[in-house]
Amino acid sequence: MFRCCRSGLAFLTMLLTLSGCGLASFNRLSVNDPIKQEDVAFIELEHTTFTQVVAKLGTPDELISLGDDEGAVAFYHFLDAKYTRINYGWPLQFVSPVPVDMILAGGGLGTNMFLVMFDHQWIAKQQSFAKHLLANRHRLWPFKDN
Repeated sequence: MFRCCRSGLAFLTMLLTLSGCGLASFNRLSVNDPIKQEDVAFIELEHTTFTQVVAKLGTPDELISLGDDEGAVAFYHFLDAKYTRINYGWPLQFVSPVPVDMILAGGGLGTNMFLVMFDHQWIAKQQSFAKHLLANRHRLWPFKDN
């Protein structure tokens, strides 16, 4: 009998903890589909055209001219943000007459980019990723990465 009650209590505790009752929250927000190295493997410098890039990756978020005979740069932006919050005071609500919040929270936000540079004939000349490496981590303040 005691074993059944104990396992039931453990299950109930786990259920309450995982149901979003305020102990912890882990959130992630992504805007635009992240572009990976394998997504751009089709680009052959000096051969791939702007039309082929747009057909595979979609319309660029930004297109900047480099001058009349210089070409242009196409930018693809994708945002990655994470936020973590843990309330260490949450269990005290069962024994304390007043709410106690001891919250440790933090996160990261960064706009990552993929860019392709085209010449004046719209042929790909260079490609590059620009990523905020710390944006995709859950970091709890006041602890910092070295």
